[in-house]
Amino acid sequence: MLAANAIDVHDDLIAPDLVNALFESIHQPVYRFGQKSNAGDDFGFWIANISDETRARVAPLSALWETVEGEITRGSCAIERMYVNAYSYGDCPTIHADHLEAGHFTVLYYANYTWDANWSGETVFYNAARDEIVRAVYPRPGRIVAFDSRIPHVAREPNRICPVVRYTIAIKLRRKD
Repeated sequence: MLAANAIDVHDDLIAPDLVNALFESIHQPVYRFGQKSNAGDDFGFWIANISDETRARVAPLSALWETVEGEITRGSCAIERMYVNAYSYGDCPTIHADHLEAGHFTVLYYANYTWDANWSGETVFYNAARDEIVRAVYPRPGRIVAFDSRIPHVAREPNRICPVVRYTIAIKLRRKD
């Protein structure tokens, strides 16, 4: 169950065949990248929204949500938004909080089917003052990190030796009650 101020890492919830299917699903022409994370930022990263219709139609995305709902939220949250983030070397994501009100949570699924520690790409979490790192989460394939959306964080872009795009599927949630 999601808790206020928590950063919970979940490994082994996603079967290896689903890890591969999720990665492949973000390469199919289900949706297109084209929207920037911040329209006013020349250095933002690319995102692609996943509509409710797309989530229902694309079996791996539906299976991901069923796993999150069954194993992490236990039915306590509703989706506000779901999308894919795409980061490559040279992108400049900034520290931010996804939501400032209590009762909102973010789930990040690390969607690459392979990752090397030398490529960087961690998600880094900060204290409220944004002057200390409180946790870093390695983008292990199939890993899920769920956290209180008020926690400041940033995705570190892959470094220049990384030959692939770093993908996450972000699910923004709000508590139902």
